[in-house]
Amino acid sequence: MTRPPRLTGWLLRDTLIISALAVTLFGLHTWHVDANGWLSGAVVAVGGFVTAYITCYILHEWGHWAGARLAGAKVGLGPYNQPLLARFDPATHSRTQFLALSWGGVAGYVMVATLCMAIWLALREQLAAAALAVGGLAFLVQSLAVDLPQIVKVTNGADALETNRQGASGQVILRRTWQSWSLLAAALIIWHQLN
Repeated sequence: MTRPPRLTGWLLRDTLIISALAVTLFGLHTWHVDANGWLSGAVVAVGGFVTAYITCYILHEWGHWAGARLAGAKVGLGPYNQPLLARFDPATHSRTQFLALSWGGVAGYVMVATLCMAIWLALREQLAAAALAVGGLAFLVQSLAVDLPQIVKVTNGADALETNRQGASGQVILRRTWQSWSLLAAALIIWHQLN
């Protein structure tokens, strides 16, 4: 018989994942400084992006959980081998609890994206820091493009279950991801050309 997931197990799992990503990125950064080649630069850029993106996702899920719990929702913990921390059924919770869960997720990734930007501002000359910033921004714009329309609709009285079903479909997420990332890429290119 397997034991049910515990909050301490989730904290340990996610702390280990984020720590492993950070240590790996530091190792890649050190390799890039020594090698100073295009391959090491490309690997560091991908590593920084992935580190920020996964960290944003993890804190996004923790934000969902914390927001729902603060609003009094009864949320179960998912199994450790799945990416979702909280089990939340909009059909059995109030509109207020749904919105608290939604805003909690937004708060989680906004905090990480802000931290990634702060790291980049402090270490502006480092490729790994720039990659962290871009990864954090990518998650931020993608998630806002997916989350905000749903939050606004539910705030304005739409049914939370139906809004979530329509707004969180794979097709909608993919479309809004490419739209938001295209705008972000254009903005970064323009910003780079102006500086």
